Amino acid sequence: MKRAIEHLYIHVPFCAAKCRYCAFHSHPGTEAEMTDYVESIRRDLAAGPPLQLQTIFVGGGTPSILPTARWQQLLTSISPFLHPSNSSEFTIECNPATVDAEKAALWQRAGVNRLSLGVQSFDDDMLAVLGRIHNAAQAADTFHLLRDAGFANLNLDLMFGLPGQTMSQWRATLDRALTLAPEHISAYSLTLEEETAFWGRVTLDEELQWVMYEQLMEMLTTAGYHHYEISNFAKPGRECVHNLAYWQGKDYLGLGPSAVSTIGLRRWTEGGDEEQLTEEIKRIERIAFGLRMLDGIPAELVKDRDISHLLADGLVRWSGDRLQLTHRGLRYADTVAAEFV
Repeated sequence: MKRAIEHLYIHVPFCAAKCRYCAFHSHPGTEAEMTDYVESIRRDLAAGPPLQLQTIFVGGGTPSILPTARWQQLLTSISPFLHPSNSSEFTIECNPATVDAEKAALWQRAGVNRLSLGVQSFDDDMLAVLGRIHNAAQAADTFHLLRDAGFANLNLDLMFGLPGQTMSQWRATLDRALTLAPEHISAYSLTLEEETAFWGRVTLDEELQWVMYEQLMEMLTTAGYHHYEISNFAKPGRECVHNLAYWQGKDYLGLGPSAVSTIGLRRWTEGGDEEQLTEEIKRIERIAFGLRMLDGIPAELVKDRDISHLLADGLVRWSGDRLQLTHRGLRYADTVAAEFV
C-alpha cells in the first residue's frame, strides 16, 4: 500500500490584475473558467495518490477571488483528506478587497485555520507602484474582518526594496504591521523576473535592500517574533508547517496550473515537465533549502564537503552539530547555496 501524502499545494491561477513584479502563473478568469478549474481540481483529488494531509496550502494567483460557491465545492472535496486528528494546518492566500464576511465564515467552518494576507505595503504610493488593486486602509480592514471571523493564525506578506521606497516608508509599513499583531510575517526583497512589467525598467539598490532587511530583523525580533527562515518571522509556535515541509525535503502533491509535485524520486509540473531525481540531488536540495532556515542543517548532510572557505569567510558557522548561516551569510545566502549545487 502506498504511503499517504501529507502535504498538498493547490495553485489558483486567477487574479483581478497582474502586479508589475509578478512572474507567477495567473490571469483574469471568467466565472466559467473558475467553474471548470474547480471541477478539474476535484477530479485530480479523487484520482490522485492517497492523502492524509498534515498541511494544505492554497496559493496563487489570488485564491480569495474564487466565488463563494466555488469555494464550497473545493472545500467539500478537500475535507475527506484532512488529518483525522484535526491537526492539519490549512492555509489560504488572500488579497485585501477580495474577501467578505460570507467567504471568511465558510473557510472557518470548513477547517481553514491559517490565512496569508498579501498586503505588500501599508503605503498607498508604494501599492500604486506595485500595481496592487487595494489601498492601505482596505488591507487593515480585511485583516480586522478576518480576525472578527475567528481566525487566530494570520500572516502578512510584505515587500521591501521597492522602486522609490525610502527607509521611513519601510519603517512605517513595519510599524503598521506590528500594530495589527499578526501571528506571522513574511517579508521579501523585490526581485526582478523576466516577462514582468518591472523587467528592464527597474534597477535594484542592493545596499538599501540589505539595510531594510536589517531593519526588518531588528524590529520584528524586538517585537517577539522568531526569525526562523530568511524571509519568515513567527510568534512562538506559529511557524508555517507547510513551508517547513518544503525546506526539509518532504514529499508534496501540487495541483493546478504550473503546480509542482515531488514524491519520492519523481518531480513533475502539472501539465508540463517531469524530472527523475536521485538521492544526491535530494541531498543537495536539502542543503540549499535547509540553510534558509536559521536553525540550519545537520552536519551529516555536508560531512563529505569542504566548507572551510565558507567558515573562513564568515558565511556559515557551526552550532553544535548543525551548520547555520551567519548574519553575513544571510546577505549572501544564494551564493552559499550555489556552493553545494
